[in-house]
Amino acid sequence: MKGLFATALGGLLSVSVALADDCTVQLPAWLELAHPGQAGGAWLQDERGAYRVDAEQSICKTWPARPQLTLLAVPLVREAQSDQGRSDLEILVLDHKKQDVVARLIESNQLDWDAIYVDRLALDTAPYRLRGDDLAFGVRISRRNGSRMNPFAETELALYELKVQGLRPLLGGLVVESFGGERDDDCTASFGEAKGVLIVTDKVGRDGYRDLLFKRTLTGRRMVAADGECQTIEADARRVQFRIEYAEERYLLPIELVSDPL
Repeated sequence: MKGLFATALGGLLSVSVALADDCTVQLPAWLELAHPGQAGGAWLQDERGAYRVDAEQSICKTWPARPQLTLLAVPLVREAQSDQGRSDLEILVLDHKKQDVVARLIESNQLDWDAIYVDRLALDTAPYRLRGDDLAFGVRISRRNGSRMNPFAETELALYELKVQGLRPLLGGLVVESFGGERDDDCTASFGEAKGVLIVTDKVGRDGYRDLLFKRTLTGRRMVAADGECQTIEADARRVQFRIEYAEERYLLPIELVSDPL
């Protein structure tokens, strides 16, 4: 049985070069490489206790800046009930030619959910040249609720750098998109939306890390009943920007970005 399993795993790790660019083909094998025995949602054990790999929400992406490396974002479920759960986020960097895990980092309870649940994960490989020529990469976590009357959704960005010592978080908790509001059963409604873009500036700050500039646009709209119809009233967009500086071994968010952006 062990021989058959090894043969099957070896076959998965040796997919053709033609399919190599599509990392999702190799993702099941890489999850098994990182977490032996995880297939089928089996519960495993580590220093934090029992967990299972959420293979359906796990994602991967080749890192364009370092094409020999593939990035993985993997939810590790610690507890799951119908209305709530606890889940860690594991970030992995894999050398896909050597089939070897270069670095890994677990962000404890990063994906916990209750009324607001994790809807989507995405790997952000924009050229975040934060220090010298070193490039960081990002993970975007999208969350939402299931309410029609009080809808809510947001996407949060975290940045990581790969060092000889391993992966290091540089920025976390930056809400780059959000939407929320309330409505009644008829027409009356009020919604707000915020979208932002993160820019790496030329100004070099502490420890050689460049300052970041976060530009955000906030818009709102109301829906009202008029002349027998449901009409939408758009509010003027409001644009704001914030400088984010490196200090205390990571980028610190201004207090305005820590609170609810809407």
